Amino acid sequence: MKKIYTILLMICIITPGFIMFTNITSNQPTFFNSLELYDISVEPMLAAELQDTTAEDYGAWPSASPWWYDLVDKENVANDGEGVYVAVLDTGLMDLWPFFFPEGDIAWELGKGFSHDIWWDDAYGVVMSELKDDRGFITDLASGHGTHVTSTIIGYNYNDYFYVDGIAPKATIIPVLVLDAWSVDSPYGLLNYSGGTDVMISAGIYYIADLADELDGPVIINMSLGGPSPTVMIEEAIDYAIAKGVIVVVAAGNGGEAGMDYPGAYDQVISAAACGWTEALYHSLWTGEGWLVDVPEELNVPDVFGNEYQVYLEDFSSRPNATLGQKHHDLDVMTPGAWIVGPYKPKFTYDVGYWYVSGTSMAAPHVSAIAALILQDYPEFDQKDIEHILKIAAGGVGQNMLRGFLQCDEAMFYAAHYKVGHSK
Repeated sequence: MKKIYTILLMICIITPGFIMFTNITSNQPTFFNSLELYDISVEPMLAAELQDTTAEDYGAWPSASPWWYDLVDKENVANDGEGVYVAVLDTGLMDLWPFFFPEGDIAWELGKGFSHDIWWDDAYGVVMSELKDDRGFITDLASGHGTHVTSTIIGYNYNDYFYVDGIAPKATIIPVLVLDAWSVDSPYGLLNYSGGTDVMISAGIYYIADLADELDGPVIINMSLGGPSPTVMIEEAIDYAIAKGVIVVVAAGNGGEAGMDYPGAYDQVISAAACGWTEALYHSLWTGEGWLVDVPEELNVPDVFGNEYQVYLEDFSSRPNATLGQKHHDLDVMTPGAWIVGPYKPKFTYDVGYWYVSGTSMAAPHVSAIAALILQDYPEFDQKDIEHILKIAAGGVGQNMLRGFLQCDEAMFYAAHYKVGHSK
């Protein structure tokens, strides 16, 4: 039995259009949280109407390309991520996942959950068990964050109306639960906790790193999570995974100029910042089906408001803070991370629906998916190769010059040139 030496304080920070919930911790164990800013539900779903979808269903529906798909120019790239595994280390998948995703795109048999039991003890207060690896990957009380992240990568069924295009629709998702939620009965009432310990997260990383030896394709770890402090345990796990040939992508954090979260601030990971589209307000992306609007092919042209460029770094997106010892090169690329629509539910509820969610949590899966497109053609590329290619593509030429904005077609272009330049 292990005592929790931490106090979780729920802070609600209200900014225009967003409500951000984050847990502040002290001492050990260290808690990490999903890096999301969520807003209103687009369309609630009725559980009574839901049923598992079949391959025939997916073939019969029309597809729809959301604005973020268009913004990264996925339509210009034929690759679909087939043969590449993306391990989503997150809150697992909601139990309705077979409604949202083709079963063949989810390696459910490889899914895993790492968590602790938490309960009240009259002598010690709230206590935590040692790590358990039999949790399973179904979300339960946690939020639908992992399901939303997954939906950006492979796309999803929108209420049997159409299938929303994913950035790497044929990549294989391995769901790994490393963020959980607990309701604890106590003499003071029900106590709610959420997040993941450094032990949970590092266990998930080691699990995928070792599993990579047995898989028949390249492996990417996506971590849309973070905390305010570095931990040796997680960094060692990341180094182990990278040494095994696994590509590691991490959200940068939602702290703005306060600095990057960890593990996103580690130099050896590929960190993802969140960008927005300047014409989002004009097109009302958060109402009706405005999120399916077309994006101009050229982004370095004036928008309807007179801005000279149509992509910008979101205010909430973390960037390196020199006072914390963070360097400018610790932040690698940016991709769409605001007003991303996908299946979701808030923690401690079962209010499943399609939600607009923002945060660097939403940017990271874009980066992981683009990496999957590259690895489909060049499975031999390692972490340094992929990071170099993505950063060059995001700096790039023309409309991307010095912007850090990553698009699929430029990433594939530079991957091909990198391959030629490094062929023996």
